Amino acid sequence: MRRRQARPYGHTVPPTRLLSLLMGLAVMGVVYQRVKEPQFWRWLTNESRADSADVAESANQKDLLPTPHSPLPTSENIVPGPNETDADELAKLRSNLKAVQDRVALQDFDMSAYWQLLRWSRTRPIAELEKLARRDVPYSHLWDEPDLYRGQPIRLKLHIRRVLQYEPTKNPQDLKTVYEAWGWTEDSRSFPFCVVFPDKPAGLPIGTDVDADFVFVGYFLKWMSYQAFDVKKNAPLLVGRLRPAAPTVRAAKGAGWESAFLTLVGGVLLVSFIGWFAVNGLRRPRTIVAATTAIPDELPDNWLAGTPADARFDPTTENLDVIP
Repeated sequence: MRRRQARPYGHTVPPTRLLSLLMGLAVMGVVYQRVKEPQFWRWLTNESRADSADVAESANQKDLLPTPHSPLPTSENIVPGPNETDADELAKLRSNLKAVQDRVALQDFDMSAYWQLLRWSRTRPIAELEKLARRDVPYSHLWDEPDLYRGQPIRLKLHIRRVLQYEPTKNPQDLKTVYEAWGWTEDSRSFPFCVVFPDKPAGLPIGTDVDADFVFVGYFLKWMSYQAFDVKKNAPLLVGRLRPAAPTVRAAKGAGWESAFLTLVGGVLLVSFIGWFAVNGLRRPRTIVAATTAIPDELPDNWLAGTPADARFDPTTENLDVIP
């Protein structure tokens, strides 16, 4: 006979394997929650996650467009004037854009196109400008083909981190204050955008330590160089309008559900570990003694071969104590 450990079946499953099973279920649950979200698969179509998460918001903006008989929103400063719908204005912009140079700081020869595009953005409500803007422009495309998007309206959902206020010199629109914001999108990540707008929305603070989410709609002008810790970098410069971003209620609900699920799984794992330690932690595992030999039905004739004669036992009546 020999000793062998009990096989891990039924009630003899080791606690470590039970913990591994629970952890595997927890991981599968988190993965399931992620893959069932449409945003998880946007990379297959090369769509921006920021834009895809804001589809419902942009759809609601169509209802905000003013009708011919409705007054303009009082919260927006609309300046009447020509824009890209005018052929002469469009030809003038194309002429001004010829002087624009990328990957250099903002220069005097950029200002004609700069002020013209800024005026265009003020001639219509931001909802109407947002309807015309493009949403499918990746950050890398702006870098590779800036001439293709120069002067085009683009919509961005920005995570703003810095807002500056300037008092420009004499300009065609007699603006006394211009605001400049720096922020990144879900597509650009650590590479910021620089956006310029004449009207500051309510709730947007000014400073170098801002944490706010806003939607910017404006015209792409150029790649502007700037200094960051003595390192020359470039950022896309756009001029237009800014509005608050709608709160992502669905994302908050999803995050809360996942947090509750992870908390529940963690509690189960903790209780399981404490129970295992209390029951099995201070004693050795049991072993099962199993017979490895079996008695044959018939013994061979030479089964006593090699055994001394005096050690053999002959079951006869002479050797048995018979009780009469």
